[in-house]
Amino acid sequence: MSAPVYPLTMPTSPNFVRSEWSIERTVARTTSPFTYGQSVHEYEGAIWTATVTLPPMFRAQAVEWQTFFMQLHGTKGTFLMGDPDAGSPRGTISNTIAVNGAHSIGAYDITIDGADTGETIFEKGDYVQFNSGATSQLHMIVEDIPSDGSGNATLKVEPTLKVALSNDATISYTNPKGVFRMTSNELGWSADRISTYGISFSCIQAL
Repeated sequence: MSAPVYPLTMPTSPNFVRSEWSIERTVARTTSPFTYGQSVHEYEGAIWTATVTLPPMFRAQAVEWQTFFMQLHGTKGTFLMGDPDAGSPRGTISNTIAVNGAHSIGAYDITIDGADTGETIFEKGDYVQFNSGATSQLHMIVEDIPSDGSGNATLKVEPTLKVALSNDATISYTNPKGVFRMTSNELGWSADRISTYGISFSCIQAL
């Protein structure tokens, strides 16, 4: 048997009954012991983390998750995942859009083209995915985004870009995902006497 090819596709059934998402940032803060004045410095580090819980399930469904865990090889393997409560944008976007121009690491503002014209195509809190496969990047829109009469717009995203984007790079807004890996090498499950399984796990963005 050949080795798994990453990122894996995560099972889609059943859906999570609970998810906890956070963004972790690297910020240093020092406080003067005399004046209590503070000095703050933000570094480039920013990373998604999540803890998710699946509903009780019988073995027929549980084996899909068990074999998914087995192929991850602990924290080595990666998989694609997004916020399960935000699979569709709240904005009116329906066209196929792409990145307009090259964008460097650290960018907050991403110009796009091909959008529906003259509409609020994204609302704050919507997610987008740049690129696909192993280079997928998950970002949140932090302002309502209007498009102009030519279908151009500028997305305001957080966190900043961790990889550079080329002109015409793909953008997904339906079930957007990023690349994640488990936070532990121990991946397990529980089962009761009637073979009802319980599964939860924690993961972190793979950078």
